[in-house]
Amino acid sequence: MQTTQDTYTYTARSADDPSKVVTFTLLNGHMRVNMTDILDQASTIAGSEETPEELKRQLSVQAKPILTKLFENISGPVQINDVNASIQENRLKVTLWQRVSGLRLAPVLFNMGSVDNKEAAQAFVEELNTRKTRAPEAGRFSGPMDYWLGWIGVLVFSGIVLRWITKRNES
Repeated sequence: MQTTQDTYTYTARSADDPSKVVTFTLLNGHMRVNMTDILDQASTIAGSEETPEELKRQLSVQAKPILTKLFENISGPVQINDVNASIQENRLKVTLWQRVSGLRLAPVLFNMGSVDNKEAAQAFVEELNTRKTRAPEAGRFSGPMDYWLGWIGVLVFSGIVLRWITKRNES
């Protein structure tokens, strides 16, 4: 039995630096991110003869995308309900949440700045939002309980209350 795949691909290119390219692929309720220039940027940084301060700055700017790509390779695509995208003027922002054990752990922000094709970026945002309305819920919980931070807060609060009760009973 062959299934059809509903694929939508958008390649965002920076209007300020055309070598900065990120490809977002929507596929059957998930999104994949492909940072096509990440290896080129890493080799450029490694081969640079710039000052140590400039190298530190470039490495700090590139660390998050490199780690994001590594994490994506380990974890696979992101559920579409864990992705938010917006475009204001011609500036594209995409935020996705990485999940660990079914709970949201950390947001990853792609701030593309000015993109070279505002209409295509707007079409991508609209397509993403349309698909999100059809996609099943990403997690078992909703609201603050869909985040690791929410569960940690509940555990800390419960510990404080239990400690307060035991101290109160000892008095």
